[in-house]
Amino acid sequence: MKIRELLFFTIFALVISGFVSQETDASDVRGVTSDTIKIGLSTAMTGPGASLGVQFAQAIRTKIKYTNDNGGVNGRQLDLIIEDDRYSIPPAIAALKKLVYKDKIFAMIGPGSSSQVNVIWKKIQKDKLPTILLPMPEVAVTPFKRYLFTMTDTYPGQVKLIVDYLVKDFKLKQHRIAIVYPDTEAGKIDLEPALKRIKKYNLKPVTKEILSPAAMDASSQVMNFKRYKANCVLHVGTITPTTITLLRDIRKYGLKIPLFATWGAMLGEEMNAIGDQSKMFYSVHGTSPWYSKGRGMEKMRKITLKYHPGTEKPHRGTIYTHGWICTHMMIEGLKRAGKDLSEDSFISGLENLKNYDIGGLCGPISFSSTSHKGGNSWKIYRANSTTGKYVPLTGWRVPK
Repeated sequence: MKIRELLFFTIFALVISGFVSQETDASDVRGVTSDTIKIGLSTAMTGPGASLGVQFAQAIRTKIKYTNDNGGVNGRQLDLIIEDDRYSIPPAIAALKKLVYKDKIFAMIGPGSSSQVNVIWKKIQKDKLPTILLPMPEVAVTPFKRYLFTMTDTYPGQVKLIVDYLVKDFKLKQHRIAIVYPDTEAGKIDLEPALKRIKKYNLKPVTKEILSPAAMDASSQVMNFKRYKANCVLHVGTITPTTITLLRDIRKYGLKIPLFATWGAMLGEEMNAIGDQSKMFYSVHGTSPWYSKGRGMEKMRKITLKYHPGTEKPHRGTIYTHGWICTHMMIEGLKRAGKDLSEDSFISGLENLKNYDIGGLCGPISFSSTSHKGGNSWKIYRANSTTGKYVPLTGWRVPK
């Protein structure tokens, strides 16, 4: 009798253990249940980058709502949790910790700046958190990092392309280039490849000027343009408000010289609102403006205006398109991972994408098991104050 009882309890314990084991296996994947997937977003909802972060977040919210309203992904609804990183490093660290340890997210989009990526990427790797980045610093992809993805080319690529356009396509008898950059991480990231690319053409800047991202006046910088007889300006590592300040002071001092800027100056649509001086503004960008042509662009506008009717104007900035791309690719990776979702299956899903056509939102996207840099192409744009739109001057170009 005792042997039978012992055998019964042994079998019972094994059965219960099997059930517990199965339940544990099902819940082993952080942020994933039978009917939900938790996605975190870290971006600037307040602070100096808020005007961009809010648009970025709106694109992600809208795309996720549309996805959920149409059945979710493989039977699961997406649960979006947003944290404000305030475009600053300490809040970005706090946001990441909360999203991973308290909210227990499966994957993340963000953070809002390159300087934040430089600090938190090791933590992302350690926590095995699949992350689609908003910024595209070279450190995100070189050397290869398994849990980090960029949707477009990294910053050195844009700098090379805009210098190539300035020297080879923009007809000047002599290139007397003034470089303006902020004394920030973003400024340093862009400055080095700019100097190298200019040197490739046996040129050197006539002056290098530092302009703070919060600057309301650029008089001293513009006076130096006049002093050194600059006939074009290359503004790297910048954001839209700083470039506007620079353009206004160029006009104020009577200079008629073109200003070429990196993608951060074209994240919003404010440039076209400053009048004729905006016609002197050229920029490089890896994503398309709101009003661009293409199957993907038309669908983005249609879905957005369905959930936000009457908001066609003022035009959303390219940062909105960028947020849409990040979310679209997050969802595509989840779909390809299938019902048996894990960090590995999600990453494999993205790594199988080759020359993925996203319908005009950006150039083709490819990933592999050795490269998570999604794209390598950019376009050159010019502002048009008459139409209030950015006009593409090139197709998608790849820096050589």
